[in-house]
Amino acid sequence: MAEEQFAHYLADRRAGEHVVAVVRHHWFVLFRDIVGLLILFLLPFFFIPFVASLIASGNASLNPPAGFGLFFGALWTLVFWHLLFERWTDYYFDIWIITNLRIVDIDQQGFFKRNVATLLDLDHIQDIETKAHGIIGNLLGFGTVEVQTAGTRDEFEITEVPNPQGVERTIRNTQIEQSHIKKMEDHTIGL
Repeated sequence: MAEEQFAHYLADRRAGEHVVAVVRHHWFVLFRDIVGLLILFLLPFFFIPFVASLIASGNASLNPPAGFGLFFGALWTLVFWHLLFERWTDYYFDIWIITNLRIVDIDQQGFFKRNVATLLDLDHIQDIETKAHGIIGNLLGFGTVEVQTAGTRDEFEITEVPNPQGVERTIRNTQIEQSHIKKMEDHTIGL
């Protein structure tokens, strides 16, 4: 399933390469952002009645035209939906693909920009460290995976992923499997 669904992201697919796992941000990341946007969305609707009561009591010299509140309420709702959809798009299309040979980072930036980059080959990994931050991260089981490499890049992070220990285990098991395959190939070539 994952092989066909994410194969088009691997335009430079290498011989014998296949998708092992696809990692997204934890669902709580999207939930946290939606709650923040919802609070931002509701603020004007609590503020507008206060301003309207000031105008009605005569304490304010402002007299808005009819439909003023409706227009800006609709405009604010449109802005909110845009921000909400942009956040969902970023959450859904920001993924890391772990193949049997490398880790590919797909970074969605806004609606129409996507960067696809190979972060590193699995045989360059020296160390993998997982971290869970805060109470919510520990309770819901999400955190950061830090990968140390032997190349020019010292480390990279996969942040706010569900089950970081499972992601680490997947990478390590894939590394071990690839090293066994490489040894077998070297052995058969040496015969």
